Amino acid sequence: MKEKLERLRELTRAGLHRAGTFATHTRAGLKAAWAKAPETSRNARQWASKTALLAANAARNGWISHRDSWIQTFSTAGIKPLPAGMGGNLVAIGIVAGLMTTSLIYGDYYARSIADARLIPSGEHPSQQQDLPEPETTEPVPEEVTPETPEAAPAPSAGPALPQLGEAFVDRFDGEELDERWFVSDGWSNGDWMDNDWRASQIALGEHGLTMTMEQGPEDSEKPLASAEMRTKQPIRYGYFEVNMRVPKGSGLVTGVFSYAGQDKEIRPHEIDIEILGRNTRVLEATIHENGKPTHTKIRLPFDAADGFHTYGFDWQPNLVRWYADGKLIHEERGGAASRLSRPQEFIIHFWASSQLSAWVGKLNKGNAPWELHIACTAYAPAYSGQQLCK
Repeated sequence: MKEKLERLRELTRAGLHRAGTFATHTRAGLKAAWAKAPETSRNARQWASKTALLAANAARNGWISHRDSWIQTFSTAGIKPLPAGMGGNLVAIGIVAGLMTTSLIYGDYYARSIADARLIPSGEHPSQQQDLPEPETTEPVPEEVTPETPEAAPAPSAGPALPQLGEAFVDRFDGEELDERWFVSDGWSNGDWMDNDWRASQIALGEHGLTMTMEQGPEDSEKPLASAEMRTKQPIRYGYFEVNMRVPKGSGLVTGVFSYAGQDKEIRPHEIDIEILGRNTRVLEATIHENGKPTHTKIRLPFDAADGFHTYGFDWQPNLVRWYADGKLIHEERGGAASRLSRPQEFIIHFWASSQLSAWVGKLNKGNAPWELHIACTAYAPAYSGQQLCK
């Protein structure tokens, strides 16, 4: 029995060390905590099984009397004096189980809070909505085609096809003013998690296209930094979205190129993302947000996105989204969330920073401002033709 108790102490100390390390990482807000949740769940089940075996062993050795616990009225009935050291072992097991449960709960909360924060571009701000034209309520109905022969009939689909919306364009920002297709966000931020607000003054046109500048905000601003965001005024459904740009380096910075449909009653926002973090400009993050259910993939680029201009795009079609870098397919999502994206969306480009989301975007040093995002071209077409639009 003494050897078993010594072994139990060793297991408990090891378990406390592992759980303590995991809990520390969770408190630090590391995204790795969420990735370890399945492993932690398995460990918790293993400890629960060991605890059950210990309880059975305690009953066999007379340390617990099930009979007395039923026939006696006092609260500790059935619990006999434990051998020396056994009480400490049981307390240690309880601590391990509590730490694991806490880390699982916090890990879920932490991951959800980041996902929710990324679902709030400025399209949710009421003042922006007031200045935008109302989208047309009627949509063109696709012409119905009757096959000439039974053999020519198409395979049955999951549902009726929805019409494509949006006119093709290529904008190289080579005029004196921004094209009328764009709405520029001005005078608000996306929330407390963002260290900048949006200001029209942070967008400038020049010899090499459009520049979004993030710098120290004015004295009367509630945010320490000012940056820029723009989006198409008319919504788009299905098609190929493209941008040619050079992103800035810097921990805490995010360059976002995405399509977005806001909250619609009980339906949460829909979004297709290209995001490049300034902390690692050799990685592109491809994400779909579909009614609160995100898919998220990190793709290592064959180049450094901050070293020069490169072309990025995504092709959104029924049941499918494909991401491209310099004309090469780098990721695909088929079915699942991609198949449920059907609401018209705006095409948005923005440049933001966050101290609160440092676990994801890195630690922000506001003293390093200003930073610049350079955009040479943006484009849209109803479908990807195999050729880059921003040549």
